[in-house]
Amino acid sequence: MPIFKNAILAFSLIFLVSSCSESNKKISAEIEEVNPKLTSSNFVKTLLSSVKHSSNEPFFYLFVSHEACYFELLVNGLPVYHNYNLGQTVTPIDIYSAINKSGKQTITYKLYPQTESQQGEGVKTLVDFTNIKIEVFKRNKADNGKNAFVSEKPVLTHTSLTEADGKTFIGKGKDYYEYSFTFDATVPYENTGWENSTDLSKMDQKELLTKTENAYKQVWQMQNDEKVDDFFALLFNREKENAQCEYSTKNDLEESLENYKIPLSAKNYKMQKLENYKMVLYGGGRLVRLEQTSVDKRLRSESALWAKYKDEDGNVIANFISLYLHIPKGKTNFEIIR
Repeated sequence: MPIFKNAILAFSLIFLVSSCSESNKKISAEIEEVNPKLTSSNFVKTLLSSVKHSSNEPFFYLFVSHEACYFELLVNGLPVYHNYNLGQTVTPIDIYSAINKSGKQTITYKLYPQTESQQGEGVKTLVDFTNIKIEVFKRNKADNGKNAFVSEKPVLTHTSLTEADGKTFIGKGKDYYEYSFTFDATVPYENTGWENSTDLSKMDQKELLTKTENAYKQVWQMQNDEKVDDFFALLFNREKENAQCEYSTKNDLEESLENYKIPLSAKNYKMQKLENYKMVLYGGGRLVRLEQTSVDKRLRSESALWAKYKDEDGNVIANFISLYLHIPKGKTNFEIIR
């Protein structure tokens, strides 16, 4: 299976912004409504009718172990997971939302020095024993409950490269290391995703930043005003594709709907200011996102669009509203695709 060294799937275009004040000024509608128009009342019924089921509905997921590094994972240019903690990732990492169709899928990992340790101070560069192991598995969605992982099948195992001695990490001494490899997946659906979208890296980047900021302000205002159906009206394409690659049932969709509604129903739900972010391009330059620049591991790489609320037990919960925007070819405004 071919392996592509140092493949760059995400273009990071950083614009440090000190503050983006939410005012009463009219916000440009940079994200288009899509048809059919989702609402909280038709969410389940509309999406359920769009899902095509098959006798074989494979899920692909990853198990990851790592040493002496923080890491980020992307599949086909879409971020699927990050870990900036000292502990291991013990649960499987679902990657269904990044697989749009059958064929070769590209996994990219980015490694960073572990700047803290159990003893306190960490390191500034990757060390000789830094390593990461990524195992790709698949199973049929029909296998659930206690049997969910009994029939799982290994697809591929990748271990980070070493020098000629077979022990020393090849990226030793670097403050950043990136590598990509591929695996084959067969799925019974084909999503359009961002394959035919405009290459945003070829746009004027200052204009793109302004356009993206306005799009985030548009959603910020909807969330702040608790206009759930206004937000849902932007989501059909994203939710349709996610529902298909998750092979969603009625119960799955009802759970998704609740996950949208629960934070907004909290009495102390409060949107946080849009500030201290960077603009990042993903998916070969066809997806754009605003991410926090904070080095706080609770916020690092998370969406710039977020809120805080307290759950029933009084715990403070952060609700990150992740928006990956694209411009379908032939259009000028954004749509939300992931």
